[in-house]
Amino acid sequence: MRAERLTVDAPGLRLDRFLALRRPAYSRSHWRFLIEAGAVTVDDRARAADFRLKGGETLRVAALQRDWAEEPDFERWVLHEDRQLLVLDKPAGLLMHPLGTSWLNSPAAALSERQPNLAGILQRARPALAGLSRCGIVHRLDRQTSGALLVAKTAAAQAALLEDFKRRRVSKIYRAIVRGAPGRGGRVEAPIGRKPGHRKVLVTPFGKSAETAFSVLEACPRAALVEARPLTGRTHQIRAHLAFVGHPVAGDVEFDAGGSPRPPRLMLHAYQIALRHPGSGRSVRFRAPLPDDFKSFWSACRSAG
Repeated sequence: MRAERLTVDAPGLRLDRFLALRRPAYSRSHWRFLIEAGAVTVDDRARAADFRLKGGETLRVAALQRDWAEEPDFERWVLHEDRQLLVLDKPAGLLMHPLGTSWLNSPAAALSERQPNLAGILQRARPALAGLSRCGIVHRLDRQTSGALLVAKTAAAQAALLEDFKRRRVSKIYRAIVRGAPGRGGRVEAPIGRKPGHRKVLVTPFGKSAETAFSVLEACPRAALVEARPLTGRTHQIRAHLAFVGHPVAGDVEFDAGGSPRPPRLMLHAYQIALRHPGSGRSVRFRAPLPDDFKSFWSACRSAG
């Protein structure tokens, strides 16, 4: 897709719908992918796919091309591998699996998607995983979140890992760059969910109980490097809880109102995961190094003062 600029001439439409109508060669789901990947801005600001356009805004679409012909260097993602377990350092921008459900019954459907996705990539890089439910995927990371991700390589390992996730025996640590300086940190205990009729995940009495511990590793006047430990496993939990206390993750299209410097994407990274090995039962821990774009943005925050 080439870079281009569009002027909104149809007020009242959602951002993703407007783009799908103006450029029908790309599906609405593909536009949502591009929006979440940070390739679309509204008057130079990141917006969510369901943002309502008022008319007259300028949309900029960056040149972002992800094509199956461009084979990712999968082996560089591997943090650890043995007969039962594969641990990956997922890059930001990679979709976990197709948005539909057809791939669950026919894994090859993940390979027919226009958008590269981890389920399809796993089938190419490790063909035996096509025989497992969800291609061995036992948990997920948001598309724009980078970092440590577990994949089971056998049915027994998958069952063991899913049970440990269910019983909260898997411990995860994230690194995030947030807006403002949140002090020393602490714990957030607040229900997470969606209000009836809405898609946005946030703190709401309609949600399920959720708890996140966080500490400040380093701070500057307008941003902070935070370590977050989700003590429950709700969708978008860290993002919603940090926004709730007034310090949204930089680059979060749902909560970040913008600021300077501008992040290249959601500044959230799954830094460490600790678990019982599904084969040996031993306690193991894996870390995914902070990616270059994350470190560069933090350096820019520190330089900005």
